[in-house]
Order: sequence, then structure tokens, then C-alpha cells
Amino acid sequence: MQEMPQFGEMPESMRNIMKASIDQARKAFETFISASQQAMQNFDAPSNPATDGLKQLNEKIAEFTRLNADANFSFALKLADAKQLNEVIEMQNAHVRELMETYAKQIEELRALTSRVVQESAKSVQASMPNVSGN
Repeated sequence: MQEMPQFGEMPESMRNIMKASIDQARKAFETFISASQQAMQNFDAPSNPATDGLKQLNEKIAEFTRLNADANFSFALKLADAKQLNEVIEMQNAHVRELMETYAKQIEELRALTSRVVQESAKSVQASMPNVSGN
């Protein structure tokens, strides 16, 4: 029975195939994101604080999705160049640390934006309600 090759023994042609596959996946993802953004832009809702806030949230989530995907595609390309298992482990640990820091910042930013959107929407609803007196 033949043993699996070590990382350093992987033929360059195989690495090139891996990189090409990663690049194709990135392009497909970018096409999907672009089409999604175009669809959102074509969706013409009347402007008001609630819909404006939701649009801002959607745009921020799309931005984060793109940034996170780019980070993961870049990581995958780095992995394709790894020659030793310890390189893979070090790269993976660093990548996970970076992701956790990024996610924490993104969550905080989304929390702040969501809070602002809810407050603005509540003010808009209150302003649009007629004053009702007790009599």
C-alpha cells in the first residue's frame, strides 16, 4: 500500500490546480455578491427611516461578508503553498485569531448600527402617530 505524500512532496501541478480551484470559487462568490447587490439596488422601496436603516444594515452585512470571504480565500491560497504540517497549523492558528478579532469588531459595529436603526425607526413611528387624547 502506498503512503500519502507529505506536504512538501505535493507536486507543483497539484498546488496549481488547488489555487485555480480557489480562484474559481472566489470569482463565483464575487459574481454572486455582485448580483445580490444589484438586486438590492434595483429593489426600490420608499425612503423612510425604517427602510433606510434596513438598507444600511444589509449593506454593512454585505461588506462584512465580502471582507470575511476575501480573508478566507486568501488563507486558502496560503495553505496551498504550505510545505510542512507545522506551517499549516501556525497559519491556521493565526487565521483563527484574526477571524475572532475581526468578528468581535464586526459584531460590535452591527450592534451599534442596529441600535441606532431601531431608535430612529421608533422615533419615526412615534412622529407619524396622531396624538390621541383621553377624551
